[in-house]
Amino acid sequence: MNDVNNRIFREFTEFFDNVEKSASEISVTTAYEITMKSTISTAIIVLESEGRLEERYWNHLRVQNNILDFLYNLWVGSCHSLASDFSTIMKDLVEYDFIITESIMRERMQSA
Repeated sequence: MNDVNNRIFREFTEFFDNVEKSASEISVTTAYEITMKSTISTAIIVLESEGRLEERYWNHLRVQNNILDFLYNLWVGSCHSLASDFSTIMKDLVEYDFIITESIMRERMQSA
């Protein structure tokens, strides 16, 4: 894990600790922020492990005061959505489950 990932992990831990201390009930907005910051943290780890981000972009992240807040604000301010990726993932999961279920049913039919 590189220094950017380490900082993001610390920033997420601090963010989450502050949320736990300040709210007995978590709002929908805060729940969304927790979810997205967790997802962003994971995405950055994947980018690093797969070598998909050039050093100049890592350097751009390094100079940010709070990398996780910076990335979250970029996300919130963009027009991107996870809906298309999520729909593809759900399709793949349903198809995979169907294949397994169909295989089990065939085995049962042959055994009967």
